[in-house]
Amino acid sequence: MRLSLLALFVCLTLSVRGQDSADAKLLQKAKEIDKRIIVFDSHVDLPFDYPGAAEDGKTQLDLPKVQRGQLKGAAVAVFVPMGPRTPEGYAKARQDADKKIALIKGIAEQNPERAALAYSPADVRRLAAQGKFAVAISLLNAYPLGSDLGQIDEWFKRGVRIFGFVHAGHNAWADSSRPSKTLGDGPQEHGGLSELGKKGVARLNELGILIDVSQLSSPAFQQVLSLTKAPVVATHSGVKGVVDNSRNLSDEELMLLQKNGGVIQIVAFSNYVRPLPADTPAASAPRGTVAQLVQSITYAARKIGIDHVGIASDFNHGGGVLGWDNEGECQNVTAELLRAGYSEREIAKLWGGNFLRVWGEAQKKAQH
Repeated sequence: MRLSLLALFVCLTLSVRGQDSADAKLLQKAKEIDKRIIVFDSHVDLPFDYPGAAEDGKTQLDLPKVQRGQLKGAAVAVFVPMGPRTPEGYAKARQDADKKIALIKGIAEQNPERAALAYSPADVRRLAAQGKFAVAISLLNAYPLGSDLGQIDEWFKRGVRIFGFVHAGHNAWADSSRPSKTLGDGPQEHGGLSELGKKGVARLNELGILIDVSQLSSPAFQQVLSLTKAPVVATHSGVKGVVDNSRNLSDEELMLLQKNGGVIQIVAFSNYVRPLPADTPAASAPRGTVAQLVQSITYAARKIGIDHVGIASDFNHGGGVLGWDNEGECQNVTAELLRAGYSEREIAKLWGGNFLRVWGEAQKKAQH
């Protein structure tokens, strides 16, 4: 009996060691791949008290973490949450947006040897070749723009190259997939896009700004895709086929995105990639995992093709799953993609190739 137990213990120990060895080899292969490809995160936020990118701090994005994770670039959002649509509310939102863009530009301006601003996919590739972190500027929630169409041009001049109409709550431009009860929102306000929002789609196309369809209500999403002359991106979304959440895209919406030539960037946000156990509130549910993130990626890739799928974190705004909790852990995502059977060519598409392609196509359509 003792010999049997000892034999079982030895077998289990060898099995664990073998698994550890296999995992180590997989991670090493992931690191080698990430050196060769452009690893790009399509949606990151910065807190208002962001201490700067030079030091390895408590936030999920800084330059030491970028170096560890071999992240070549990211779209960092000028994000301001919805507030009252009053002169005072708009003034505060503009002030907050000014703070955010200053923080984003500061990553490059305060660390010129390590980072630089990127205004095009070509910039991202050039900076990656130079060993610098490429900082693209996106804008999420047009609330700070008030109801002034001309503000799109102003933010373009300030460097914004990716633009999302809404966040949680309707605004003057479009309806949100998450109406704000606090602000008195009903299920819909405009029936999708407002007339201002429809004009906004046209102007964004003319400037070559990549339209972000994340956060939009389903009618607004469909109207953007019917109006746009260029491919669009969902910079940080999930799929309803895995998690039935209003923020996630349905199979019908995925097919519309495919037809448009766009891409969905699957976001590492627990509530959007981790199905909730029965009768379990989201707040008490276990965190999502890298494996679950890859399951959502695989679902989307099987539905609409790998050329229309990518990866995002939503770091510093609730994003992060077990295994990818900051930008220093990007290789864990690559390793899980390898474990799921993806090739290096496919991983390159998912990690940045598809996003950069669609961004470039939007710029080619510009009349600017």
